[in-house]
Amino acid sequence: MAIFQNHMRRACIALACGVALTWVGSVPAFAQGEASATPGQPAPETIGSIWQQHSNDPDVAWRDPTSQTRVLNLTSGFDSSSVFYFHQNIFTADGDLMLFSGRRGEDGGYYALSLRSGEIRQLTHQTGQHLVVLPRRRSAAFDRGDDVFLLNLDRGETRKIATVPHGRLAQAAGFGFTADESKLLFAYCDQLADEHAKLVAAKPVMDDPHLRRVDWVAAYEHMDRHNAIYSIDLDSGKVALVFQDTENNWLGHVQGSPTNPNLALFIHEGFVTVHIKNRLRLLDLTTGQVTMPRTGPLENDGITHEFWDRDGESVWYDISSAGALAHLDVRTNVETRYSYGGVAVAASSYGGVTVAAANRSDHRSIHYAIGPDAKWAVGDGFQHTNPWLCIYRLDQRNPQTQEVPVVRICNFSGTYENPKAEYIEPNPHLTPDFRWVVLTAHLKGTANDVYAVEIPEAATAGK
Repeated sequence: MAIFQNHMRRACIALACGVALTWVGSVPAFAQGEASATPGQPAPETIGSIWQQHSNDPDVAWRDPTSQTRVLNLTSGFDSSSVFYFHQNIFTADGDLMLFSGRRGEDGGYYALSLRSGEIRQLTHQTGQHLVVLPRRRSAAFDRGDDVFLLNLDRGETRKIATVPHGRLAQAAGFGFTADESKLLFAYCDQLADEHAKLVAAKPVMDDPHLRRVDWVAAYEHMDRHNAIYSIDLDSGKVALVFQDTENNWLGHVQGSPTNPNLALFIHEGFVTVHIKNRLRLLDLTTGQVTMPRTGPLENDGITHEFWDRDGESVWYDISSAGALAHLDVRTNVETRYSYGGVAVAASSYGGVTVAAANRSDHRSIHYAIGPDAKWAVGDGFQHTNPWLCIYRLDQRNPQTQEVPVVRICNFSGTYENPKAEYIEPNPHLTPDFRWVVLTAHLKGTANDVYAVEIPEAATAGK
């Protein structure tokens, strides 16, 4: 599991970026201007019009040779660019803007992309450590050092909203926010990076870094430390302790419910290969009470990559040991599994390719995003075993076997099998109209760029 390593790599890069932020106007990378929707009418098509602008340039826009799915490099011309962690929102509520980080030469910062015209505006010349877009505020919250900032995505203006006690953000694991967008949420884990660095330095170089992680987690769990969840009021800047862990658990992935401003989820972080399996927790932000929704037989399966459903009343996660994407109703604690092992899909029916898995990892993905009404999900493949962006037909689940059809829509071998390119997890995000998935990849060449891959209608139609 590479989550911690990615967190620390991003942290080190971000902390090297400096302090002041300025707005520098727009940098048109594609078309000029912004299309607007007529009140009461559907919003203009996102991404598709940008793909049409570049459909004659095979280095920027092309169709996957196997599935014929449209693929578009949204950040062609950048030395590197990326979107944020898969459950960290990157879009405005109107579905017109997307935020990403990018670099051209020595000039790096945050950029706003118009999903309708393709216009890219550079908002800052520097970045921070953690970031999340507050969709209705049309702003992004991020931190650098001990300071937390709010970046207006329309005007490019940045203002400091809070200063957190020293070191709390350096050991944090990303921002969540409440449904009413009044507060940011984050978990702090004491001495996490320092202890990891000491243990790695004391060990000889090993072929399998997971061995070092096991040693590290075992030592870390016996330390006395301060682990807690904090909130930051976005208007007053007040920093408050929401939950104090008294059992030395490593906390992470705090996410506010998208519908209930008083509810959040977090996890007891760890590696499934050790012993932290039933790691999902719910937190009442008004009382600080923590509940464990997966109990009984469910505790036996290790889960990863937890995230809220849009209804705010259920949670999704991967159970790799069972080869399944799972849905948990947190009101009833009823879990439904969607197995991705051993399913064949007819290419003629779905616009994909025939898929026959030798084992469950052939269809596994690292991160997932759920389509409308949970009829389908998109997954970003799995390093070494599944070099495909996939659609999982949740609406065609076999109730006896729990299996669902899997449709391969984009070849990801460039991202997963290119030894000359830096590997960054793709982290898929569905555009607000559910027509495209946006992610970080190096599908051509070695540069990490932000790509959009079309969700084929044939792969999601109710057949």
